Amino acid sequence: MNEATMQLIAVVIGGLIAITGGFLSSRLLEQHRLRQEERNLALAFKGEISAVLELIKERKYLDRFTQVIDEIETSGKPFFMPFRVRFKYDRVYESNVARIGLLKAPLPQEAPVFYTRLDSILEDLVSLGDGTYSGIDLPLLLRIYRDTRSATERLVSQGGSILELIGQKYRS
Repeated sequence: MNEATMQLIAVVIGGLIAITGGFLSSRLLEQHRLRQEERNLALAFKGEISAVLELIKERKYLDRFTQVIDEIETSGKPFFMPFRVRFKYDRVYESNVARIGLLKAPLPQEAPVFYTRLDSILEDLVSLGDGTYSGIDLPLLLRIYRDTRSATERLVSQGGSILELIGQKYRS
């Protein structure tokens, strides 16, 4: 091989190395950015779900359901727990539902179930407090309270499981 051929080979190899290096570095940077975005999203969900679970505990909602059920059973009279929702408790979910697929399985499936259950419970509570159920008979009212208490217990359990999953998958 002559010197010109050697120089040409060196230029081609140098070009290939530069192209490969550029591709790999941009690919690695993009992967790092996506991992960081995924982790931040998971931690945002962790914060929001933790807040919901803490509020349920701090406000003793499960105890209150039991008290209301006992009161209705003892008195034989209906009681409609006053409840209004003035705050959105799913802001992280609502803002990021399109990005939920970034999370590691099974979080993309579990989070929507959690938030759908939360919305359903809030809807039941508002209906209990606004008179929607005022015309129903006592056994049905008791069943609604029991079912809502049970749904809230499942929500708490599922929320705890989601928090564990996030902790395991994202080392938080």
